[in-house]
Amino acid sequence: MKRLEIEEIKPGMILAEDIISPRGQLLAEAGTPVTAQQLLHVGYYGIRFLSIRDVEDVVEIYNLDAPDEFIGETQSWRIINSKEFAEFKRAYIKCADQLEEIVNDFVHNQGSLNDEALLEDIHTVFEEHSTGLGIMAMMLNVQEIDASTYRHCVNVAIISRVCGGWLGITDKKELDVLTMCGLYHDIGKSLIPQHILTKEGPLTPDEFGRMSEHPLLGYHLLTDAEIDRRIKLAALQHHERNDGSGYPYGLTKEFINYYSKIVSITDVYDAMTADRCYRAGICPFEVIAQFQRQNPSKYDQNVLQVFLKNIAQSYIGTGVLLSDNSRGIITMINDKALSSPLVKLDDGTFVDLRERTDLFIRACI
Repeated sequence: MKRLEIEEIKPGMILAEDIISPRGQLLAEAGTPVTAQQLLHVGYYGIRFLSIRDVEDVVEIYNLDAPDEFIGETQSWRIINSKEFAEFKRAYIKCADQLEEIVNDFVHNQGSLNDEALLEDIHTVFEEHSTGLGIMAMMLNVQEIDASTYRHCVNVAIISRVCGGWLGITDKKELDVLTMCGLYHDIGKSLIPQHILTKEGPLTPDEFGRMSEHPLLGYHLLTDAEIDRRIKLAALQHHERNDGSGYPYGLTKEFINYYSKIVSITDVYDAMTADRCYRAGICPFEVIAQFQRQNPSKYDQNVLQVFLKNIAQSYIGTGVLLSDNSRGIITMINDKALSSPLVKLDDGTFVDLRERTDLFIRACI
């Protein structure tokens, strides 16, 4: 057991002792993983230290088995079993398979980045699924299908295009460039050994060193390609951060391309939701809370706040499971507390999670 300052604690660490508010209210039980939403809440109470168990294992993956609370017809169940989702899934898988063929041919056979057909398929996805169930809702559920690099890149491409629209980018050619920034941002991973890419558990320092080479590898692969320079920069800069804490060069905001800043955010969002989709006990609101705990200087706040606000708003009307196992529907988002919406419970009562800091959203269902 070790007592750590709140700033040192990362989501996933295991509590060694209960978290008790100054008024004696139980906020979290010993033996459970800390969530980003809980860390936001304890900050409201002025709690500075927590007792943590198994500090070496910083991030624990939640139980991947669906808890009993998910049994029955939920919104996710309705989405997954809908005709619209089946069509979306087919188009999505087709895009990922095409991307894999294009990248393999480009990297190993010196082929061209002939992605016109791929872009047309992505256009079709947007035109046919921009209403109805909604692209972001389907993206959250399609993530369980596969976690390959190529499908991650399709995820980032789609989410980046959605984000571009939220940011006011309306020109179709510009949205296509942003989409391609997402499609090829991880192309450098095609040169990383497969055993590192697919390793379960934390990487060794040497393995992390190899993995962190992929932005430079990707940029070098794309250097002579006849594509927009911003696509090449996204491959190089998507792990750079505004405050200089990123890699490979530790660039600060003045030297990072705008589209690279967008992709850096959508890349992290997809990685977190894909690693811990609702069956693993995480949801978009946990991701929002994690972003909110980051130093504001890390990401472009003009991009991040628009992205997070729209992510939160897109889940109004969505069913949720709270940390006390009660269920409800999100009815209103507070712009000043995006991860703590107003929830209407199954019994008809309302819970404002800004005030009920002992509760948080465990999962979107």
